[in-house]
Amino acid sequence: MQVTKVFLLVISLWGYNGDTWVYTGNQMVLKEPMPQEQCELIADNWQKFEMNKYFRFSIECIEDIRKQT
Repeated sequence: MQVTKVFLLVISLWGYNGDTWVYTGNQMVLKEPMPQEQCELIADNWQKFEMNKYFRFSIECIEDIRKQT
């Protein structure tokens, strides 16, 4: 049986504390498991406008370990 990994698109907010970037605890997850290639294509289609040097968004494809087919 072949196991196919699936991924979720996650957008998270990070803050700069003057020394390092830290996760703020806020994120959005697209609740649609997909192959890694599809997730990365969607992630690459976002354009960021980060005007505040103390906050930034991270757009990542995270493996969904709960759903492997």
